[in-house]
Amino acid sequence: MRKYTKTILVTLGAFAFLFATTAFVMNDPTADFLMERIRMPYPVSLSAIDTDHTDTGNFKSSVQLRLCSSEGSTKEFYGQEILISDNPEVDRILVGVTNNLISRIEIWNDDALIETKELGFVGMMTLGQPHTLSISFFDQSNAKHPGKSRISMRFYSGTGFFGDVGTIHADLSRWGDLSGSKSITLFSKSLDSGAAQAPDFSDLKIWKNYKSAD
Repeated sequence: MRKYTKTILVTLGAFAFLFATTAFVMNDPTADFLMERIRMPYPVSLSAIDTDHTDTGNFKSSVQLRLCSSEGSTKEFYGQEILISDNPEVDRILVGVTNNLISRIEIWNDDALIETKELGFVGMMTLGQPHTLSISFFDQSNAKHPGKSRISMRFYSGTGFFGDVGTIHADLSRWGDLSGSKSITLFSKSLDSGAAQAPDFSDLKIWKNYKSAD
């Protein structure tokens, strides 16, 4: 019996060590930009951010948000907005989640919505608890996939080690060169009519010239 108990304890200890080690390895370095308290979203230009990272053509950004309700007659959409210059086909991309538990991407040009993509949540969300909405973006100037562009989103709680609540991605290559100047801001809007109630945004982080391992 003692031998059996000892085996269980050793196994649990090994699992805990593996979990801690994996979580540490997957951690991103300190962000190049951090805004902890967000009162009034405004565009943050990547060109104005200093960085030691050298993986040009890539950036990562994340923000924490807290949804208090997934119910209601109005469909609402919240997340990050990427503003892109010097492209005649796309000038902004909205990426985030809706209050009816869907991951969503909108592609805009000249105030016209030109494409939408949606995907239902793949995990359980705990209302009232903070979740992280993380975006990874690479454009045509990246070294790993030259000539291609892509945006990906993860929506998760805690460290995300046990899986995502929501995820979505889009290949942007067909929209032409997206390597122009970019800015990042936050948004909340109604997809039906009227005004949307913004979630509690906090801790906006940006990593410039950086490709995350996740």
